[in-house]
Amino acid sequence: MELYLPDQTSTMQIIGCHFGTKPPGWRYARHHHFLFEILHCMEGSAYQMIGNDETTLHAGEWMLFKSGVAHEMMNLADQPYRYFNVHFDLDDPILRAALCQFDYTILTPEEIGASMDQQLAIVEETILSLTQNTGNKLSGSIQQLHIQAFILELIERFSQKIQAQLSASAGESAARPTSYTPTSSETAIAREMEYILRTEQLYKGTIGDIASGMGLSRSQCSKIFTKVYGQSPRQYISRLILNKAKHLLVNSNLSIEQIAEELGFESTSQFSRQFRRWTGTAPSHFRPRLHNSVTVASQ
Repeated sequence: MELYLPDQTSTMQIIGCHFGTKPPGWRYARHHHFLFEILHCMEGSAYQMIGNDETTLHAGEWMLFKSGVAHEMMNLADQPYRYFNVHFDLDDPILRAALCQFDYTILTPEEIGASMDQQLAIVEETILSLTQNTGNKLSGSIQQLHIQAFILELIERFSQKIQAQLSASAGESAARPTSYTPTSSETAIAREMEYILRTEQLYKGTIGDIASGMGLSRSQCSKIFTKVYGQSPRQYISRLILNKAKHLLVNSNLSIEQIAEELGFESTSQFSRQFRRWTGTAPSHFRPRLHNSVTVASQ
């Protein structure tokens, strides 16, 4: 017997992977973004307001925030809050749809396993080494691979938890699988929409034109696309444009004015405002500089 793995072409983006410590009374204001976020409480605790829910992340626990969900956090304890944090995105539609099923998912120390704490300690040492590595580029790239593998394993653990939650919900309610699982025709419609959006992302009015071409209303198309991909067509377009903007800022010598024009913005100021809304930073600050610390990213 011969076994073959199907050909795969996928990308993952990793942003803001870091460790930090915040004092008692610290607060991070309510915010949202189009990236998924994984947060781990290493010491202390963090009070969380996620959508309309309130919860506390305790030491040893891990939390996944859904892409686009508004959340706020505070250190209400009388001791420092130490944490690990990473934002990521990936383009696998099935995984994205699953990760978007809940506003947040928590893994307990028992669910995540003791081995992940050991791996996290190695990741912390690796990031420290990366910030101090000024010579061996190959060694740095290998270290980044190690961190990417660790984050992929975290995503796998959360995906397994979500799969178990969905299976349990399906057993409790016959309506749940119907609302979650798209039909074959819905999947076909969503995939055709995704292809058009990806290849004609800068075309104005694309969503309405797609709906007309399929004989569906704009709201029907949006609902189907969101059901399959876990995000609205507008959110998907924004993510495509943002990823292209980041790529051009990091990997090209184009000026910010040229990038704004390339992406279809009416002006440089409009592009800068939108980029800041997406990322919290200006395009000029996102562009790498020689003195910047090493950022772990995969695109």
